[in-house]
Amino acid sequence: MVIHRPSSPSRRLALPRAGGDRLSGPLGRRLDDRYHYLRRVLAGGTLPIEAVVVGPGGTWAISLRSEAGRFRKRNGHWYRWSEGTESWVPWDAGVINATRLAGRRLEMYLERATLPSAVTACFVPPRGVEVEWDAGQRPGIAVIRDADGLAARISAAETLTKGQVDRILALLDPRQPLPRLERASRAG
Repeated sequence: MVIHRPSSPSRRLALPRAGGDRLSGPLGRRLDDRYHYLRRVLAGGTLPIEAVVVGPGGTWAISLRSEAGRFRKRNGHWYRWSEGTESWVPWDAGVINATRLAGRRLEMYLERATLPSAVTACFVPPRGVEVEWDAGQRPGIAVIRDADGLAARISAAETLTKGQVDRILALLDPRQPLPRLERASRAG
């Protein structure tokens, strides 16, 4: 997997962080160079998307951070397990909503650029975070607990061609050279 570094001016002035994020290394060992991993992608909004994976398996908007705890969706509402009361209490579900909206924002950004716009919004919870839901209470995003499971889902089916991946990548990482357009006919 090819890992693209953030290109914002403020990130260029900052000291590099050791080790990057917790997902790029494990995914990089599982996905080949047809897949691209981008961090902090600005796509149609003021808040960057934490990570985006683009490759033959599609486009994935990924969230990695959350508060620690156990969370459950039931009866159409989100709840957090409270150790103090040993019961489920209402929860704002900010990370779930932010993940879903980041995926939708990226879809609209790609659609405006007339590129394949199907995006899978995915939350990869850190250690110490459990996200569950009752039957029929889907969260509206993919919740995948580890890099192996995520790599398997990303590479399960090929939905994008190399040309489509190159054009999406050129839009999301402007430092990349623009892909050449194929001629419409051999005669012309």
